[in-house]
Amino acid sequence: MNTSPQHNITALLDEAALRHPERSALVFGTKRLTFAALHAHVARCARQLREHGLQAGQRVIIMIPMSAELYVTLLGVIRCGAAAVFVDPWIPMRQIAVFAAFAEPAGFIGVPKSHLLRLLQPRLARLPLTVSTGPVIAPLPARLSLSKLLRTRDEIPPATVSPEAPALITFTSGSSGTPKGANRTHGFLKAQYDALCQELDYRDDDVDMPMFPVFALRNLAAGITSVVPSMDFGRVAAVNPQILSEQIRRDGVTVVTASPPFIDRLASLPQPPHLRKILTGGAPVTNEQLQRWEAAFPSSDIQILYGSTEAEPVARISSRERLATAEDQGYCCGVPSALLQTRLLRIRKGPVSAAELESVTCPPGEIGELAVSGAHVCRDYFKNPDAALENKIVTPDGTCWHRMGDTGYFDAKGRFFLTGRVHSTILRDGRILHAQLVESEAARRFPEARRVAALEQNGKLVLVIQGPAVPDAHARFDADRIIFTRKALPVDPRHNAKIDYARLRGELERGALAWTKKT
Repeated sequence: MNTSPQHNITALLDEAALRHPERSALVFGTKRLTFAALHAHVARCARQLREHGLQAGQRVIIMIPMSAELYVTLLGVIRCGAAAVFVDPWIPMRQIAVFAAFAEPAGFIGVPKSHLLRLLQPRLARLPLTVSTGPVIAPLPARLSLSKLLRTRDEIPPATVSPEAPALITFTSGSSGTPKGANRTHGFLKAQYDALCQELDYRDDDVDMPMFPVFALRNLAAGITSVVPSMDFGRVAAVNPQILSEQIRRDGVTVVTASPPFIDRLASLPQPPHLRKILTGGAPVTNEQLQRWEAAFPSSDIQILYGSTEAEPVARISSRERLATAEDQGYCCGVPSALLQTRLLRIRKGPVSAAELESVTCPPGEIGELAVSGAHVCRDYFKNPDAALENKIVTPDGTCWHRMGDTGYFDAKGRFFLTGRVHSTILRDGRILHAQLVESEAARRFPEARRVAALEQNGKLVLVIQGPAVPDAHARFDADRIIFTRKALPVDPRHNAKIDYARLRGELERGALAWTKKT
């Protein structure tokens, strides 16, 4: 096995710093950090972490919002040959406990407030290596401050690692169950970097405003400036568009990479100059949204990305191509990346063995579950063989197929149309219904509705409509139960974009919602 130090993903930062030492790597407010300065901070942080006992192969939890401190510490950990376990600072306490149990960390790095949360977790309270991004003062029990670590002049090169060595562990959203730790190896991160460079057509002089940390990492590796948006990353849908617009104008931003609610807010103001490209994903995008964005950003190329924590990017499509397709046939995601293999599997819940792979593959024209394979597809989950068994299919030749959990079909042009999630499929009268298609048709028939959700309850099709009640509801749509509510449907608290079906189902089971009966 080749174990060249070039396999350490932080070597890409070293190369970027050599090419563009004086170029801004990170812009945050009125502060800037050049590539040369970032490289020095990362190498010094790594040296100090090593001096304080961090060893290759160990894991460090990092609870820092998107900032210069996040990338200095995250890349410092990876440079040591250790794995960074990235945990969103705004996640619920119960999930912190789950992640701590999984990670078995040797260290913890976080903002001052996170150290108070750390004390409440027995697995984290007595860690020998703890670093705060702020001052180390009582009652905050961190042993070291990041500023003290960076005072050293001593640096270390990237640790020699194999491509299979874990570099970064991030957690899935948990939309279909308990969040899973995606094991991003050094080889995976390099492959993902190559895929993003190939698929997304960045320019060397682009200035990106990325909301997603993975895209900022890609920028740092490529030598492209990242402007950190001034916002609360725990409440994306509540961002102040005026502040963002001023940032974009002041810093000459040419690309914005963000979730749909972020773009929605930005579209409420006149288009900033220099903005040539908008990349969005992470939540459903309707044709109505795209029409608003096209009007708000007439000179920008708008691209919708499709992927997941385990496989990103899978496909992309321009807003104009998407608008040319009908939503009632599913969301068109575009042609999958040429770097991936794809296939559709017959819809079933539970593991699929390698021996079953060919027999459960759908013939052309059928709706099935999308599975992808390629170098930028995570092969496993950290310390979670059950999740790997449920979501991965590894063939005898070593090929790993990842089950996306999404249902859909390919059209004659090779484009993938998303029809819903496997766990949200509805079995009614012996037929499989796909929630996305049902919701799109219902939204068309109930134009007064703000949101529509379709789900199954005891073998019945239940339609929940946020909007005014309609007396002829069952004449408009064939459902067993139709529920109207003026109360907002539960959605993910961060983006306010995806319906939280688990919470909605809970309300139904508690009898908190009444329905309109057929007459």
